Amino acid sequence: MLLAIEWRPAQVENTPLFGQARKRERPSSLRLLTWNIGYAGLDADADFFMDGGRMVRAPSPERVRQNLAGIREVLRQHEDADLLLLQEVDRDSSRTFGIDEAQEIVADLPGYAWSFAPNYRSRWVPWPLLDPIGRVESGLVSLSRHRPHTARRLQLPGAFPWPVRVFHLKRCLHELRFPGSDGRDWVVINLHLSTFDRDGRLRRPEMAFLREHLTHLAQEGAHVIAGGDFNQVFPGVEEASFGHSDPVPDWRMDVEPGWLPPGFRWAFDGARPSLRAVNRPWQPGVNFTTVIDGFLLGPGVEAGEVRTLDLGFRHSDHHPVLLEAHLASPDREE
Repeated sequence: MLLAIEWRPAQVENTPLFGQARKRERPSSLRLLTWNIGYAGLDADADFFMDGGRMVRAPSPERVRQNLAGIREVLRQHEDADLLLLQEVDRDSSRTFGIDEAQEIVADLPGYAWSFAPNYRSRWVPWPLLDPIGRVESGLVSLSRHRPHTARRLQLPGAFPWPVRVFHLKRCLHELRFPGSDGRDWVVINLHLSTFDRDGRLRRPEMAFLREHLTHLAQEGAHVIAGGDFNQVFPGVEEASFGHSDPVPDWRMDVEPGWLPPGFRWAFDGARPSLRAVNRPWQPGVNFTTVIDGFLLGPGVEAGEVRTLDLGFRHSDHHPVLLEAHLASPDREE
């Protein structure tokens, strides 16, 4: 019975493209925004049972719509971005009362082509036993003002043991490809890696897969940007400067030293936290905070501004991160 209801996605599959991209030129620079919207259910008043809190779902449809309104307003304020990379977007989930958050978001953003890559699809999640999560359809939404000629879902390796895997996430990379100004393709990857995995048993194989894939794309000659929620603390982040009185959560994990693919570099804002722990509602100076949301830039791609938008975690347990990236001049490429 469990085998019959388990979602088993293909290793590689195209994801449908919707909407009309406004821009037709081949860009030499891109402005991107990445944001884990926490399914519009993890606002500043929320906690979460997997992180030591109590809440399993958003408290009401009204709260979901209120958070969505705030999220949509932030995105409208930054609709000059060429790409919007969103994570934890629910489409038909019990925890968010069946609201199609993807459709709500894209309705406000004409001029973008968009695509959805599911990473959580279960007819029924039976835990916690006394208040189960229920039905889940959630994933990554990637929007682009440059019409992609491909949008692909790439299945990441690793899974929890059976039968837990039947009801758990099947995480992926969402890859958009479109031509750049020099005739070589831009490849932009939206990602949301694992957390709550003991000792990184899922994150390590995911990162190994990501490194191999990024290396291959760079060798192919593509201009590569990967952005999203890495669920690992970036090198050099000074967490102590953010201040917290709660214990450091056991899911916290650093990016392993030496992991960076050849020619790649990180682009993140180390001065502002991008994530708060959701063991309790948001209390500045109490909740643990850190930086796990940002970007990786491939050879020949340089960062201009990188900035986390400090929203006080009003609408999500994550903050959005903005990046301006451009192609290096040929004599400066590594």
